[in-house]
Amino acid sequence: MMDRIQGTDGIRRPVALSTDPRVAGLTPQAAFLERGFITEQFCELYAYAYVSGLGGSTVAPAALRRDKSGSGSGSDGRALEIVVGWDPRDPAGDYTGAVVRGIRKAGATAVVLDIAPTPSVALYLVWRGAIAALMVTASHNFRDQNGIKIFHGPHALKLFPDDDRALTRRVLALDFATDVASRPETGDRVDAGDEARDVFVGFHLEPRNSWLTDGHDFGEFPLVVDAANGAMSGVAAEVFRRLHRGPVTEVNCDTESGDVNRKSGVADLEGVPAIKRGDLRFAEHRAVQLVFDQKGKAAVFDADGDRFYRLDYDQETDTILVLSGDETAVHQARHLAPPRKGTLYINTVESDLNAAIASRELGYTPLLTGVGDKWVLRQAADHPERYGIGSEETGHNISRGELTTRAGEAASVFLGNGLKSALNTFASTRGLTPAEAHRPFPPGFKRTFYVYYTKKERLAADSEVFLDVRKVIENECAKNRDEDNGSGRTAMQGRPEEPDMLYLAVLHADGTQRAGIFVRNSGTEEKTGVNVRGPLEDADDLLRIGAAAAVYLAGAMKDQDHPMARAEKAVLEALANGPLTEEQLPIPQGVHRERLVEEMANKARVIRLGADGYERTELGLRMLEARS
Repeated sequence: MMDRIQGTDGIRRPVALSTDPRVAGLTPQAAFLERGFITEQFCELYAYAYVSGLGGSTVAPAALRRDKSGSGSGSDGRALEIVVGWDPRDPAGDYTGAVVRGIRKAGATAVVLDIAPTPSVALYLVWRGAIAALMVTASHNFRDQNGIKIFHGPHALKLFPDDDRALTRRVLALDFATDVASRPETGDRVDAGDEARDVFVGFHLEPRNSWLTDGHDFGEFPLVVDAANGAMSGVAAEVFRRLHRGPVTEVNCDTESGDVNRKSGVADLEGVPAIKRGDLRFAEHRAVQLVFDQKGKAAVFDADGDRFYRLDYDQETDTILVLSGDETAVHQARHLAPPRKGTLYINTVESDLNAAIASRELGYTPLLTGVGDKWVLRQAADHPERYGIGSEETGHNISRGELTTRAGEAASVFLGNGLKSALNTFASTRGLTPAEAHRPFPPGFKRTFYVYYTKKERLAADSEVFLDVRKVIENECAKNRDEDNGSGRTAMQGRPEEPDMLYLAVLHADGTQRAGIFVRNSGTEEKTGVNVRGPLEDADDLLRIGAAAAVYLAGAMKDQDHPMARAEKAVLEALANGPLTEEQLPIPQGVHRERLVEEMANKARVIRLGADGYERTELGLRMLEARS
């Protein structure tokens, strides 16, 4: 039995209806585990397993335990309320409807928000005093995927590994036909979308949450709001129009087609510090092109609205500068400085190492966590009085918010909230030029090498692959080691949050950290990453080390039978004879063409788009050779 079916943040997979030939006849669990698909049956099963298990120690933390009768009511006899919302990627409602059914079959009341950003779902959970919330989303992933995030009341914390394991055991032990499909929907349904939207908008209009005080505003610059055709559509633009003096243009706000994150949103911007005019990668990214046209700024979100990047047009260089989670978090930390002694600045191992150094210089106590905003939220819950700013480089920023609940009680809330981060970033950078805003601290070097369609189980702690990739990295690092003064040594650093992550610190002669290199499986996508972080002067060496590790993983971990992996190999082989247009690439029917090209070109960087079409990169050739 699998120990834990969840990734970094809940479950996430490509979707297929249970009648699809690829999964027809399989149980929901077999479709998930053996074929890698989330079906509508699995969504119903997962929601039922979670909600029906809230009564015992199998799933719920002590604060959420109730009677074990399975009646869907608490110890006071009232029905449990489960808030549920989703992004627009499922316009037919096949998967979202299944989640609602699962909640109601467990005897609980489904408080339905319909399309709503993830932070709105979590905020409404706290405001209403519900027991938990489910958000149906695959976040920044392509529309062919979906998933479920879970929040525990009363503080909207996410599931941690022990909770995941307990829920996994429950999910795998259930029989869908007898335990779920045949059950009646005894729980009620309450539609609360309008009320939740009012709570969400009102929360951001309060000066203590927007950080706009004494009649200040953001300025008069043209502002583009990119909702990634997701759940922030209409909502973020409304808030900005009420707080910003300049013109606000909303793009990528189609909630009817389900076409989330396509040539829009934050996912295309990861790892991109600046965009030059004419960059072919962003020729169809409407927010980027509009910022060039308007010579303004943009607030860019992902499909479920918990991530935010900012774009600034720099007239001096005719370039768009990209502010990721590291830059926006340091701006927010500076705005709140000077902090009280011991105030925490929390970021994850993915961040630029210099961001933590900058926070220390501002008077914060930096604290490093594993990947996932749930670990930042955990620190907020454990140290609410010491909490300052928390962030992930990928755009999850978390600052304290203040809310008056439906019961009239004051509550401090900590949420991964792209809209609050956007407002706070614009408030923190008033009066700065684009170049000044782009560099709130001297940047270090960071790059992630992705290997897609891997057998992730091969990277378990102390496995053959784990030990061998460590040797590859250590051997490459040894080429730069100074044996006379001891600099360049590597030291293994374990992360209890992620025991299967390999983290090697490269040390100065005095034992302090100079760089970091870590290898981990993505918890949200079908990939394994080699991440290198360090000073700019080490960029060439870090690129060499990262590439060597990625090439090894391409040979050791690639799932050769995965349809996407086979198509990837066919494309790389075909490009040996010269460039091909996207239409000429030999991608078989049934493979998601646009996702494959995006992942090969802009994520794994094994191909690149040139004037005559796509061509193979040197890294692509090395990875292809490693697979043979």
